[in-house]
Amino acid sequence: MDPLDATSSVPRWVGPTALTVLGATLAATHGYHLWSESAASAASFFGSGVPMLLALAVAGGGPLLYRSRLDTAALTTTVVWGYIGGFVLGCISLLIAAHQALKGNPLHESAYMVATTVTGGALVGTVTGRFDALNRQKADLISSLQEATTALSTATTTDEVSHRAVEIANDVLQIPLTGIWLYDERADALAPAAVTEPALEAFDEPPTYRPGEGLSWDAFESGRVERYDDLSTEDSRHNPETVIRSEIIVPLGETGVMNFGSTEPSRFDDLDETVAELLGTATEAALVRADREEVLRTQRRLLRRQNERLEEFTSVVSHDLRNPLSVARGRTELAREDRTDAETHLDAATAALDDMESLIQDLLALAKQGQTVGETERVSAEAIAGDAWRNLGTIGATFEIEEFELDADPDRLRQLLENLFGNAAVHADDEPAVRLGPLPDGAGFFVEDDGPGIDLDARDRIFDIGYTDHEDGTGFGLSIVRRIADAHGWSVRATESGSGGARFEFRFDGTGAESST
Repeated sequence: MDPLDATSSVPRWVGPTALTVLGATLAATHGYHLWSESAASAASFFGSGVPMLLALAVAGGGPLLYRSRLDTAALTTTVVWGYIGGFVLGCISLLIAAHQALKGNPLHESAYMVATTVTGGALVGTVTGRFDALNRQKADLISSLQEATTALSTATTTDEVSHRAVEIANDVLQIPLTGIWLYDERADALAPAAVTEPALEAFDEPPTYRPGEGLSWDAFESGRVERYDDLSTEDSRHNPETVIRSEIIVPLGETGVMNFGSTEPSRFDDLDETVAELLGTATEAALVRADREEVLRTQRRLLRRQNERLEEFTSVVSHDLRNPLSVARGRTELAREDRTDAETHLDAATAALDDMESLIQDLLALAKQGQTVGETERVSAEAIAGDAWRNLGTIGATFEIEEFELDADPDRLRQLLENLFGNAAVHADDEPAVRLGPLPDGAGFFVEDDGPGIDLDARDRIFDIGYTDHEDGTGFGLSIVRRIADAHGWSVRATESGSGGARFEFRFDGTGAESST
């Protein structure tokens, strides 16, 4: 008979109560036998006292099982094993007693002998059942974990992998206080990447672990899984006031660590450590794969942009440079034929060559701004904007700035502002009122003027290469602005200022359209 056949969707308390009743009944039987003995002796103690203690152990097993971490099915299986053990040994002892009676040699106090064998069988069955239930629960848990971790293979980003992993810890491993910290090479720290919902509700903002700060950093450096039964005794804990009492820290290779915590001391056992390490191994592999895929996606995106820019440059070289070149060639030939007006023709040829030089300089600038920004630094917007304004030399214009700081490449940011200021000067007859400041939510900045503004139907085209609404424009100024923004990971949006002029909004998170109507 498979004890699992006896398990069903019964309340959790039924099994432990049944075991306690069995043990108490047997203990009462042995107690009565011991009390009814005419005189206390070693024989009576071993014959009734020891079985009574064993029966009390069976009775005490009920509450212990109820408070254990066995699930209801495993708990019921353990109790069923206890009953089966007592029943089997009891039947054997009854057969022996009946056999002796039939032979005319009945056993002395056969009823108490049967009670003693039932007690021993119940105790052995309970211990065996618990061992069997633990093994079954372990196998089921590992199987469920393997099934759940397949979801990690479909995650495409490190953020998605991290959130799925902590959900598995909460839902499958039943460890609600779980989080993942990933190593940030630039900050040289372990930064929180994902924590479970219960952890978010129970604690404030997750900490950042820096070199030498806390047990998590120690585990990350050593690469060893660590289990702590009582954090209050650990001097190296990150937060001396933490309510976490027990914790398992699983290093994720060079990517970070995964922490499993509980407010109860000695909450975790060897099985918890094993499954936590298994989940950590699967998470590490998924994080490495997702990071590699993100790098490949970035490379493909950069390659696609480079191809698009190559096509743009090809278009400019084949069209925009060909026109002034044709003018210069034609005027030179006319100068040879018409000596009397040669100077006029040569001036026109020189002007065409100057246009070509401007186009070539803008193309080179555009190619440079398309490159990704490497290292940035914290800069003062007022200082960079002041340099850009002085370089532009806009006479009669007014400039207002609300001071703020941002992370940027100073030279690239200066070029961006020079182009925007120059654009304002061109469209406002060299006397614009230009204003620069942070966005209200602090997630970016804006540049605006009081000029004629940008037509609604042109706002989705102003950043295109070659687009210009001014006869002296090359169509590269705002294209360069967009490229510099892209290189920093910013988005740029063209809209209208409060005075009806042009307003350009840059967002650091890269969200939003590049232009807006």
